[in-house]
Amino acid sequence: MGDVVRLRRKHPCGADLWTVTRVGADIGLHCVGCAHRVLLSRDTYRRRIAAIVTPGPALDPAIEQALFGEPTPDRAPPDASLTP
Repeated sequence: MGDVVRLRRKHPCGADLWTVTRVGADIGLHCVGCAHRVLLSRDTYRRRIAAIVTPGPALDPAIEQALFGEPTPDRAPPDASLTP
């Protein structure tokens, strides 16, 4: 979210820059030129995007932890003295 992207075709207002406002099953876009809002499916978005002009802010570490969980520590090799 927060990325400014350029799509392959211009909007009827003449702008070709869009701000990503929603990420989910659909991608929400907000036209930089006229403030029009649209929802595109992920497949349509992938076909129409030409470039990411400005990446959005990085995720908060707390949000990343909630989404992806704690990093798993490397497993230590099994101790040979415990095997029968």
